[in-house]
Amino acid sequence: MRAALLFVFGLAAAGCLPAQPTSISGPVEALTFDAPTRSLRAVIGFPGASSFGPALLDNLDFASVAPLQNYGIAFEGGKCLVVSGLASKTISKEVIAGVTAHPDGIAWSGNGSVAVIYSFAGSWFQTITGFPSAPAAGAVVDVSTLGGEFSALAVDAPGQQISLAMSGENGAVYQAADGQFTRLASMAKPVSLAFSSDGQTLYALDAAAIQVTAVLLGGRGFQTLELPGLANPVAIQSAQDSQNRPLLYVAGGADRILRILDVSSRQIVTDVPLSFRPSGLDPFGNGSFVLASRSQPANPLWLFSNTPQPGAYFVPAIQLRLPYRLNAAAAAGARR
Repeated sequence: MRAALLFVFGLAAAGCLPAQPTSISGPVEALTFDAPTRSLRAVIGFPGASSFGPALLDNLDFASVAPLQNYGIAFEGGKCLVVSGLASKTISKEVIAGVTAHPDGIAWSGNGSVAVIYSFAGSWFQTITGFPSAPAAGAVVDVSTLGGEFSALAVDAPGQQISLAMSGENGAVYQAADGQFTRLASMAKPVSLAFSSDGQTLYALDAAAIQVTAVLLGGRGFQTLELPGLANPVAIQSAQDSQNRPLLYVAGGADRILRILDVSSRQIVTDVPLSFRPSGLDPFGNGSFVLASRSQPANPLWLFSNTPQPGAYFVPAIQLRLPYRLNAAAAAGARR
């Protein structure tokens, strides 16, 4: 996959005018939807020395690429599309029938075979299976009957389990299957969910209690992971280290910290201080996560990577170029 991406993306970066590319080469970390430019792009380079590649598709309302894959979902002109061949010279777009509403977000299974589009504001989700060759949308599932505020959703690695969370007076975490819901744990303010790599444990972050509950699926009980020193945990993700130890990453928003916990020992591995406020913790490339997406043109993309050592790095904002016809006098006036 990386070799294929290198073939395509050893091209151009940091420009919004395709006729004036700057030639660079280097490894591709992952593909991402860049909201300010409404485009799909590659992040090229190494941690600390990365940049955006040229737009692969633009004029998109929203998009999401499957993890470590060359296909994804895009919303364009009110239509839901599967876009594929993102690592080739020919990109294809096909309408996915049965998707009629625009989501707030998209959660992918780890293997990229299943995507769940969802709307926190609308209290619904919809599963799309069969990627990449034959995506098919299931029925829209209304979660408003559970009561409270729809606040989090997660899919396990093979796409066989979906869990969701509702915040409020009767807040809880549920497992969803065939339109039915099984209550797994009660908590006042669940804001983030993550499955373990083997799918046997569901981690739920309770921002009210400032703790993570590990739900041992299959009726095996619960474990509690305390988060001392954090006041504003906003997101979690599960991973394994090089020795296959289960780790849990916790992003502290106002705390400006990324905490790494050893789940087995319940000990803090390290706290990585951040110079910015993280807003999420979404899988990105191999061993990297998105800590803060670009919401404004001047904002960088903030990522976390475990290599060469745990740390945060930024991908600089895409710089818009002045039209080449701008004459010297106009340019001087603009500078004044």
